[in-house]
Amino acid sequence: MNRYQHLKIKDQLFILISLIMAVSLILIFSGVQYAFRVYDQQIYRKSSQVLMMSSKSIEDELKKIEDVSYQITTDQNIQANLLKAGRDQNKYGRYRMKREIWDQLAEFTGSKRYIKSIHLFDAFGTEYSAGASSAEALKERRNMLAEKASRQKGGNVWVTMPGANGEILSVREIRSYQNLNLDHLGIVLIVTDLQSIVADLPKDLGEGAGKIAMSDGRNAFFSESPLSRMEELRLSSPDQNGYDIVEENGQRFFISYVKSSYENWTYWSLIPFDTMFSKISAMKSILISLFILFFLTAVLFGRKMARGITSPIEKLVAAMKNVQNGDFKTKPLFVASPEHQDEVSVLNRNFITMIERINELIADNYEKQLMLKETEFKALQAQINPHFLYNTLESINWLAKTNRQPQISKMTESLGFLLRNAINMKTDVLTIEEEAEILLHYFTIQRFRFEERLMFDVEIDPLVKTCPVPKLVLQPLAENAISYCLEPVIEPCQIKIKACKEGEFVYLTVADNGPGMDEGFLEKARKGLVQTRGRGIGLQNIDERIKLMFGQRYGLNISSEKNKGTTVSIKIPFQSGVL
Repeated sequence: MNRYQHLKIKDQLFILISLIMAVSLILIFSGVQYAFRVYDQQIYRKSSQVLMMSSKSIEDELKKIEDVSYQITTDQNIQANLLKAGRDQNKYGRYRMKREIWDQLAEFTGSKRYIKSIHLFDAFGTEYSAGASSAEALKERRNMLAEKASRQKGGNVWVTMPGANGEILSVREIRSYQNLNLDHLGIVLIVTDLQSIVADLPKDLGEGAGKIAMSDGRNAFFSESPLSRMEELRLSSPDQNGYDIVEENGQRFFISYVKSSYENWTYWSLIPFDTMFSKISAMKSILISLFILFFLTAVLFGRKMARGITSPIEKLVAAMKNVQNGDFKTKPLFVASPEHQDEVSVLNRNFITMIERINELIADNYEKQLMLKETEFKALQAQINPHFLYNTLESINWLAKTNRQPQISKMTESLGFLLRNAINMKTDVLTIEEEAEILLHYFTIQRFRFEERLMFDVEIDPLVKTCPVPKLVLQPLAENAISYCLEPVIEPCQIKIKACKEGEFVYLTVADNGPGMDEGFLEKARKGLVQTRGRGIGLQNIDERIKLMFGQRYGLNISSEKNKGTTVSIKIPFQSGVL
């Protein structure tokens, strides 16, 4: 940056023009990218709408099959035959029972188009099936399926079939409703042809949504796409809806997905990306090429333009050097006509105006210095009044001692001490020990006023006596404690002032046993919305001075409970002996 500032203006302009063009190229490229993202979002909205319609059609068919499973579990003949299972029957009785169950299952199998087969296992593990699907895989998973069905307590549960793409299981426990005992009679499994359901979607749904896939949040259990590695397409997302662009086998796909409200499934659609964006990508390349050509042209003419601009500026610089040497009567080397409104001409006229203004300011400054001297003289005169007041208080103190009035003497001494510290403008920072001394003089005066009703205790840890604090932070807190704790009641009031070190911090606390505050009033006090009854130094003022001196980590805190007193605490860093 320093090297750039040391260059001539014409070189700086040339570099600046080049940077502006480069930044413009980046902005335009970013704008094109943004337009692509907006276009992606539009495609996502459209494909998402179509995908939601497709998912609704799929789930409508699955709900019909779910109704079939419910009809099977509640069928009177099946219920009656399953109750007979396991009982002592002759061979013909057992055959007749099985025949009736098979016939019933065959009727249900033909009732819906997308049912491949129905398998029923009674409570003793005997299988009854109807349809074309093999039951070997189901037998191996029978215990797991029975456990899932049992957790649903008669409700339907959909189970995906790993390694059998295109099939999904409807599983439901059969319970006896005879006498409402709900005994376990078996489970019914309906093998559903999910592939056919998706294939039979209307074209405006299936094709508009692209190739459909389904996942259960961890793995894809159905895919209409011929892609070989569906698990690599990141078919899992914490979002309800969204889209992404992925690459598979050298081909990019636009993927949109929606979460199902029917089951814990996610529906995905895969649309070829390159065929949609080929024309837009070509237009993007043309725009970038044209802008690069324009950039090179601007760079070639940039230096020539810079030279034409900087020539009159260099003449103006020569005039400014005379001003630098203290000649405020100098004039530019050329006088610009008022008709010329270019920047250099305006700069020349402003330079003349500036010189005239500087001369005026020099004269004004001289007058202000005279006024400042006069103000300082008046301030010295104003110091006479405090000294007169101190002398008067000393006279009262001497008279009180002469007349053997120790109370008046002590009050006069304390009042003089407080007045001297309040008017002293030499420092805004005191030690905690000095603050405590001011506080003791204040309590001396208040003790004569309230007598036995005011009890106070000041405890200062010797380690923190020399720690610096802003001037007058403890006395206003004690004054507030007296105003809110002692004045409204007639009972004695105990006020405890404590300063101690805890770790790297010092805590100054003023606690009383007064009536305390309710939650509403306490919140207002913390926000600085309560006007103090004392000398006008509010809690917010103290807090701001603490933060100004030590930082935002420190400040004032108020805690109070109704009828349990109030505690005001000030947190400052431990800085022993720093003033």
